[in-house]
Amino acid sequence: MQTFKHIFHNGVSASAYLWKNPDGSEGGIVAESATVHPTAIIIQTAEVCPGASIGEDARIGKRARIARYVSIGACAWICSRTRIGEAASIGEEARIGYDVRIGNGACIGEDACIGDDASIGKGASIGAGANIGNGASIGEEARIGKGASISTDACIGRYVSIGEGSLVGLGASISSDVH
Repeated sequence: MQTFKHIFHNGVSASAYLWKNPDGSEGGIVAESATVHPTAIIIQTAEVCPGASIGEDARIGKRARIARYVSIGACAWICSRTRIGEAASIGEEARIGYDVRIGNGACIGEDACIGDDASIGKGASIGAGANIGNGASIGEEARIGKGASISTDACIGRYVSIGEGSLVGLGASISSDVH
């Protein structure tokens, strides 16, 4: 493995290498200090910053940006052009759509599904099996319960809690807790 100095999308300069996917194809740029399971697939043009951890059979799409200290669980899928902030956690078998923005320290539960163009705020928590629709916006420090469903273009305010199994409809704007 040949390393080189690379300046990552967040301005961090670190030793890196080009990932070799399990099928032998050339993958994205991975920081030398990142931990990547050998079965993970990292598509060309993706970046994995220092200290990140990518689990078994995880898949990272084109131009995805994985920040420092991010943890991505086994079998999780991160689609193209998604940006995941520092110290965020993505659970096993989670599915993250195209062009999603996930804030620093956010936590996405196992088997959760985040739709295309969604925005997950800093420190937000999405419960296991929750479904976040395309274009939905989840505010900073918001809490979405296990199995909850947030429909397309819905907006959940900062610090709002949505209870386990709750359903928030199309285009709704929620500014207080829902139980």
